[in-house]
Amino acid sequence: MKKSSRPILLLALLASLNAHATQVIEGADRNHVQVNISAKEQNRLAVEGRRIASVVPSQKDVISVVKDEALGALYFTLASDTPSVGTVTLFVSDDKGVTYKVILVPRPVSGEEIILRPPGEKGGPASAAPRTTADGRAVSYQRKIKDLVLVMADPALQESVESIAVNKEVPLWKEGRLVLLTKYLEGDLVGEKYRLTNVSPSDMLLVEQELYRRGVRAVSIEHHTLPAGDGTDIFLVRERKENE
Repeated sequence: MKKSSRPILLLALLASLNAHATQVIEGADRNHVQVNISAKEQNRLAVEGRRIASVVPSQKDVISVVKDEALGALYFTLASDTPSVGTVTLFVSDDKGVTYKVILVPRPVSGEEIILRPPGEKGGPASAAPRTTADGRAVSYQRKIKDLVLVMADPALQESVESIAVNKEVPLWKEGRLVLLTKYLEGDLVGEKYRLTNVSPSDMLLVEQELYRRGVRAVSIEHHTLPAGDGTDIFLVRERKENE
């Protein structure tokens, strides 16, 4: 009897998500929050809706920083002469005087994007009550993103969230035909399931970064190399718009 490939697919999608998802961090203004970063590649740090005013590391000369003056964000790498630095604490202040405490954990992964969410204003999205588990524990934003990817990838779970059939072709590249199959609505997140077909005579190599845009929090691709005529499912999670 042939074994189902579904568990292998789900593990592959989670591995892809762990490698490429943007980390949206809440509560760092109140407590130290731990985040994974690339040990060797450049990482990006920003404060949602605000500009970074200053960054002070717990150890001198442990990071190298390049400021993005236009967006008020910064790019940073660990100093090349400190390969065994362990964790690094950053004290990040924004242009409204809020200070965030972030513990950087170097990992052998590609460059990460870290977005710090400010304390919520009344009625704002950051002030919404978090979803909780049966025993009352808050479900992290990152966990919600992973859960939604799993729901989209597993038909047995899809009845647990609201879904809307779309089946609309989306212009992308002339080498590929991209169709938005279904939208999944879950709280302040929207999941989108796409089908991409390689319509060119050559192999197509896909990377998640090509599909990121403003508001996208995670992208996961089932097959990264597509021979001519083959297709793959693509799962995207983004912020929910006000009119959705």
